[in-house]
Formats: sequence, structure tokens, C-alpha cells
Amino acid sequence: MSISQLSLTNFRNLKSTTLDFHPSINLISGSNGSGKTSLLESIHVLCQACSFRTHQLKQCISHGNPGFLLFGRFGSYKAGLSRSQQKLEIKLDGEPIRRRSTLVSKTPVNIVNADSFNLITGSPEQRRKYLNWCLFHVEHQYSEHWIRFKHALKQRNQLLKSRQDLNLLDYWDGYLIEPSVAISQYRRRYTALIAEQLAGRLTELPGNIPITLDYVAGWSEEAELKQCLEDSRDKDIRAGYTNYGIHRDNLQIMVDGRPAVQVLSRGQLKRLCLALIVAVLNIVREKSNKKIIFLIDDLRSELDEASQQIAYRQLTDIGLQLFVTNLESHIPTALRGKEYKMFHVEHGMIKALKKR
Repeated sequence: MSISQLSLTNFRNLKSTTLDFHPSINLISGSNGSGKTSLLESIHVLCQACSFRTHQLKQCISHGNPGFLLFGRFGSYKAGLSRSQQKLEIKLDGEPIRRRSTLVSKTPVNIVNADSFNLITGSPEQRRKYLNWCLFHVEHQYSEHWIRFKHALKQRNQLLKSRQDLNLLDYWDGYLIEPSVAISQYRRRYTALIAEQLAGRLTELPGNIPITLDYVAGWSEEAELKQCLEDSRDKDIRAGYTNYGIHRDNLQIMVDGRPAVQVLSRGQLKRLCLALIVAVLNIVREKSNKKIIFLIDDLRSELDEASQQIAYRQLTDIGLQLFVTNLESHIPTALRGKEYKMFHVEHGMIKALKKR
């Protein structure tokens, strides 16, 4: 669902306001430090109940205030989120909800910013998160599998760390294996779908580079997970944590048989990262039929003009609701002639601009 209206109070450096958005394209200008990124962050927080800038939402409370409040109108529902120093409250259509996933499942939200380009150069955890975002929004059972896996892993690691009641390891191994195998199968299947996207409609964006994606399971391919857990038990006890499992999975990104990070220039890596992100946006849009909110924080500083235009053409073909920040009131060439709204942020004050 697209967001049609946002009201925010005491969020970061932004002045309290209510904004009406375009269902497709919203362009946001302003100098560095004016609050452009904070506006994107407020949308992300309202939809995800988490920030892409901090792990602690209370850091989003404007200085000297007891808490912040966000309220949004979406296509078929209303959402409200408040965070004080003491607690977080989330409401859908005026009713409190207890599980964050209930809010997250309503409207998929993703972002591309300077940090996004660590998808290739960063740790395997970032690539697992990348796959998890896609799977959460397209496979209805994925969330339950994930919750069961996290609970079982936590219990198993507590036993390993304490080295007490180790006879219960067999019990928790049984609970760990089923959701792990299910998640592993999902990840393998969707890695192949992403690879198809890169070899098909998205070849132009990374520059027609011969890319290979391989899902690498977090345990030996020659043995079942159950056997790996049994064989590594002594090692796990000594370490105090579980060494093998889907929490060790990786997405291997290769070019001509070599790791992409070793072969590609920085500019090529950025274009490939964006192509990977667009691939999962395509998959989620097609399989869930949900409108995705996509936040783009100053793409001009990350990609050359030609790459930007290719990216915008790909994104507008998906049918997203775009929020794009730039230093100037710049309209990307690929977006000219389309319907949009423009906003300008200055010293935390957001104003809608007349269309030129």
C-alpha cells in the first residue's frame, strides 16, 4: 500500500507537520543536514517499527521532548506509532498490536542509500537480511519458520554457554532443524529467481556483467543439518554457541568465477548492488501484488547519470511509490513527464512545492 498522508510530531529535527504524498513519485530537496533523510526515516519507522539509522528508536525523539508520534494513512488502513523513553506503541486502525511483524507485513518498504552498497562488500549477515526481506513479504509461512528458528537457536546457545542440562541439546536440535531446513529451501529457491532477474530484465543496470549467484548453506552440503549438529557438538560446547546452521548462510556473488568484490570497480559494485535490490523489488511486487514504498537517499552522489536513468526506468516499470532525495530541486530525466510531488526541507521545516 502507498502512504497518502503522514503526520509527524517531535521526530528528529523535523518540525511537526502533516504531508500529503503522491501515490507514485515524491521528490525531496534540501541541503545536507536539513532533514531530508529524517523524513525518509520517519516513513521507514512508521512502516517497519525500526530505523535504518539507529537500533534504538528513542534516539529519534527530538531533543527535549518526551517522545515522538507518527501517523499515516495508507490505501486500506491507518497506522500510528509512538515512542517514548519508556515504551513503544503501535496501532493499526486505532487498535493496539503486539507483534511488530503485523505492521511490517502490511506495506513492504525498502531503501537504497550509501550503506546499501555494502550488500556485496559487507558481511554475510547483510546478504541474509537481503534474502529475508524478500521472503518475509512473499512466503506466508516464512515468518513462523523464522520465529521458531530464532527461539530454538537462542535456547540451544544458552545451554551451550551455561554448559548445564546438556542432555536437552537433542530436544532443541529437533526444534531447530525443521524451520532451518524450510528456510534454507526458500533461500535456495529465491536465489535462483534473483539470478534469473539479473540474467534477464536487469542485465543493463549492472552493465551486462556475467553474474553468478550461489546460495551457500551454513553447513556442509555433504551432510544433513542433523548430522552436522551432532558432529560439531563438542566444538559448540567449547565455543558456547552453535557453529552451523542457517545463521551462517551466505549469498555468493561471482563474476567470471571470481568474487565480484575482487573483480569489479567501485562504480560497477554500486550498480550491481542496485540491480540486486531492484530484483527483489520485482519479485515481491509480482508475487505479493503489494505496492512497495521505495526510499532513495541521494542516488546522484552514488551513481553516474547514465546509471541513474537506467535505475529510474527499471523502478518506474515496477509500479512503486518512490521517495527520492536530492540536494537540489532536481527532476531526474527518466522521471520527467510523469506525475509527481515535490517537497523542500530547510532547517527541519518541510514545504510542498508547486510543480514546475
